[in-house]
Order: sequence, then structure tokens, then C-alpha cells
Amino acid sequence: MKKNVFCIMGMFVLFSLSACTEQEQTTTFVLKQDDENVKVQNIHKKDELSKQKITTTIQYKTMGITTKTKAEKLLEPSKKLYSDKKGIHYTIDFTEKAAVETIEVDLKKVSTKDAKEISLISLPNESFATASEEANEAQLIKLGFKKEK
Repeated sequence: MKKNVFCIMGMFVLFSLSACTEQEQTTTFVLKQDDENVKVQNIHKKDELSKQKITTTIQYKTMGITTKTKAEKLLEPSKKLYSDKKGIHYTIDFTEKAAVETIEVDLKKVSTKDAKEISLISLPNESFATASEEANEAQLIKLGFKKEK
């Protein structure tokens, strides 16, 4: 009998804990223009936006160049702009025909000063500490992004 009571209590505690744990969700937005694609992934718990991942793919011909080497040289200032910024992780990959830039922003760690200096179009208007997923979604849609289902 005691085993059954402990088993039932254990299951109750397990279900209670799992119900209280909020899972992070990712909402994705895309903007496609000619030879450039931008994908913004908002990572949030309920309406609290905590991180963003922005991936931009741009064809070399859009930049007026034809080679990977020229693209690396042209985009070198971007690497410098994003380096050594707390809360921002920047990478860029060069394929044969396009550059793929990825910027990951942790809104809990990035400073407002750094965020304004780099002027990412998808950052929230309000304080990063209380950034709203819903408000940011409205901002992205106003800029022409489409929400992926």
C-alpha cells in the first residue's frame, strides 16, 4: 500500500514539474528579395523574446562581384563590426556564388549601445530585458517579412 502511495505521489510531482517548465519556442520570419534572403528566428518563452538568429544569404552578383575572394574582401568590415561584442556571435560562410552571414544575438547579454551601433533591423524597439515577441513580430511584418508556419 505504501508503495502505491509513493508511486502516485511521485507521478504527481513529476507532472507538476513538467507543467511548470516553460519551453523555449522559435518563430521564424523570412524576407526574399531578388538574390537576397533574410531569415530571422525569434527565440522566446511565451511573449518574452530572449534571442534572435538572423541569417542573410546574398548572391555575389547582387554585390556586383563574381568571386568568393572578392566577397571576402568586401565583407571584411562586417567581421570587424560584430567582433568583440558581448551577446553577439557572428559568422560568415562564403560559397561559390553567395555569402551566408549569421548573427546570433542574446538579448539578455547584448548592450543597448552595441545593438544601436550595429543597427540590426530586427531588434526590438523596447528594452531588451522586456522585449516582446508579439511586438517584434509586428515590426518584422511591417518591414515585409513573412511568418513561416
